[in-house]
Amino acid sequence: MKGKRKLQKVKNLLKRFIKKDGFFYKCLSKLYHFLSTIKYKITHSKEVNKQNKMYSKRVEEAIQKMKEYKEKDYIVFYNPTWLGVAASTKGLFQNYIPLEHVYSKKDIKKLVTSIVENNIKSVIFSQICDGWTSIIEEIKNRNAQIIVKVIWHGNCYEYFSDFTWNLNKEVMNLYHQNKIDSFAFVRSTMYEFYKKAGFKSYYLQNNVHKENKGKIAKNKNEKTKIGIYNADTRELKNIYTALSAMKLVKNAVADVVPINEGAKKFTEILKLETTSINDYIPNDELMKKIQQNDINIYPTFTENAPMFPLESFEMGVPCLLGNNNDYFVGTKLGEYVILEKEDDAVYIKDKILEALEHKEEIMNLYIQWKRDFDIKCEKLVEEFVKVK
Repeated sequence: MKGKRKLQKVKNLLKRFIKKDGFFYKCLSKLYHFLSTIKYKITHSKEVNKQNKMYSKRVEEAIQKMKEYKEKDYIVFYNPTWLGVAASTKGLFQNYIPLEHVYSKKDIKKLVTSIVENNIKSVIFSQICDGWTSIIEEIKNRNAQIIVKVIWHGNCYEYFSDFTWNLNKEVMNLYHQNKIDSFAFVRSTMYEFYKKAGFKSYYLQNNVHKENKGKIAKNKNEKTKIGIYNADTRELKNIYTALSAMKLVKNAVADVVPINEGAKKFTEILKLETTSINDYIPNDELMKKIQQNDINIYPTFTENAPMFPLESFEMGVPCLLGNNNDYFVGTKLGEYVILEKEDDAVYIKDKILEALEHKEEIMNLYIQWKRDFDIKCEKLVEEFVKVK
């Protein structure tokens, strides 16, 4: 741990004096990454070996699953540990296959061999994990006629993350090398931008299908129970403003999953009554928690097509959401639930109270909106999966 801190200190020091886009900086950055990787592998050899075996097992499972889709027009790979991407993929497609990071060249070759032998015409990658760009290259090397498509779930803001930026850079380079045939984006602004920038692009909208289908959850809470979920420590999720708004709602109880130490301390400072779980929980458990609330809020600063607001509505509970995606835009429902000022706790409090007052109307508006939305989503997916 101390060695890692020293490496990071050196890296931060060099950032002050070396031009970030310069050749020298890039070389040092690669060297830092190389040394960090080597050090981690040495100090965590048992963990790395165990993890690699698990990843290889996931590849074997994917190969077995692929046999069910022999001769199909398409398959979609997704990472089941990325909960939002997983929910999005399952909500849009039928021929989906869970697959995590792939580091072994042997596993990459085995996976691609299975794709070729099962005569899969089109391979879609729902976001990109480590090793997936190598899979794409191997597919095109083995059979250039197989169509490769990538769904990019993120937005430009997330390029601040080195992990996201590096993957984005790789897939865009592969596109220019004709190894990726097209992209899909889950927000209209991203789709329009990349289309105008010369990339073959499609538009998709995330969708959720739950058995409850918007039936209003019957809550008998003595206090107003408000949920904030999947925010954790990510600054774009805006958890502290959400908690501040809840504090201003009379007799409110905040249900927070997961809750981090900072948020926990903040609720103590505010004397905000809270129920919470420290860690992420399975989606089925989260859906049960949602139904116990009067309202949920998701006031994120930036998003593309978040799954949680739709999940909340599907479970019968209204959800306020940020003004940064395509849901409910230009509708009466949007006037109730879309937040225009995500950093204003007083404003969000007022929107919570307004939504609670009009809860039944809001849920009826959602049910009407969802009928048309389902049809629209199906048409967008049908257009995207056509082999071309």
